[in-house]
Amino acid sequence: MSIDSSPHARTDTRKIAICGAGIGGLVLAIRLTELGFRPVVFEQREEADICREGVFFTLAPNGMNGLKVIGCYDAVRGSGVETTGIELCNARGARLGLADQADHESVFGAPSITISRGGLAAILLGQAQAAGVELHFGTALAVLTSDASGTLLQFVNGEAYGADIVIGADGLRSTVRAQAFPSYPAPHFTGQIGTGGITQTSQSGTNGTTRMTFGSKAFFGYLVDDQRRAFWFSSYPADEPENGRVFDGKVFAERIRQMHAGDPEPNRAILATVASIDRIYPVFDMPELPAWSSGRVVLLGDAAHAVGPDAGQGASMAIEDALVLAAALEREVDHVAAFRRYEELRRPRVAEVVRLTARNGSQKRALGWWQMLVRDLLLRVFIPLGIRGQRKLFAYRPD
Repeated sequence: MSIDSSPHARTDTRKIAICGAGIGGLVLAIRLTELGFRPVVFEQREEADICREGVFFTLAPNGMNGLKVIGCYDAVRGSGVETTGIELCNARGARLGLADQADHESVFGAPSITISRGGLAAILLGQAQAAGVELHFGTALAVLTSDASGTLLQFVNGEAYGADIVIGADGLRSTVRAQAFPSYPAPHFTGQIGTGGITQTSQSGTNGTTRMTFGSKAFFGYLVDDQRRAFWFSSYPADEPENGRVFDGKVFAERIRQMHAGDPEPNRAILATVASIDRIYPVFDMPELPAWSSGRVVLLGDAAHAVGPDAGQGASMAIEDALVLAAALEREVDHVAAFRRYEELRRPRVAEVVRLTARNGSQKRALGWWQMLVRDLLLRVFIPLGIRGQRKLFAYRPD
């Protein structure tokens, strides 16, 4: 089954409310506006907070190709760092495998780009504003009611909005999902916590290669650009999901340094420049949901299917979701048919990404020396298989 859709002169009078101005919500709002809809976006955070959100990530070619549809490709490419490879090393610094990504543009139509999350958000917000999307910030959803005639959204600040269609693009802890699907399971903690940042370093540039280390206590990765900015991250095991805010950033930075004290020198040198860390990110996944829509309400992105960071596809899945849902709404007059078409197209694709993410994440746990030795031997075999699996994901063309 396929959808082909192109913008043309039309106006759709259905009132569409999008809850969430994250990546998926903004891409959807921009695309729907291009197709003649008039969506309204409600976001609980303030605009400035969105542009300071998170740390960074790498957008794979499928995500970058999706940005071509809404006219953001050039801005994102120009603001990020082209990522031409991923090198995987053991705790001693010996190479276990290399994923060469230098051919991404020639093979898949776009390179992989590492960019700050806030930087991408600022580009998408600017595009949404230029397109004339109506945006409401500081507007947290309190109550959602829906029946055959329509939906009503009531917000904490006292605002209310009646809509024909509501799209929950409000993330892992989706209020829309909790309101519309109260029996659905809660997200599940994976046993991994991530943190990271961008810091100035004396280390030489890595020529677009992200270097990752399976350390004895934690997993570490970094990319150094030609301005000697190190984009770094750490992932470590935990029994419980710690609070996202760090009580004492200096103490926590020292804790991360200790986790990587046995790592190769470049890892230690990069962390030596990190004075404080103020945020951590417990990694959750979402049990497969029975359905992504009910009546006039539909879920998108992490609200429907949380995808962890281990396959580098979370943001790209949200972009793909948004473009497919917009095309389905443009093609189908009936919203129920549109939602069904969207879910039929997206479920198999997302399931493939979730499987790859789970497999990659399971390799990061801290191990004893014997287990590490066995893991190193196995990874030399399985890393090439994983690389081939990821390249299959990159070939998808949402544009």
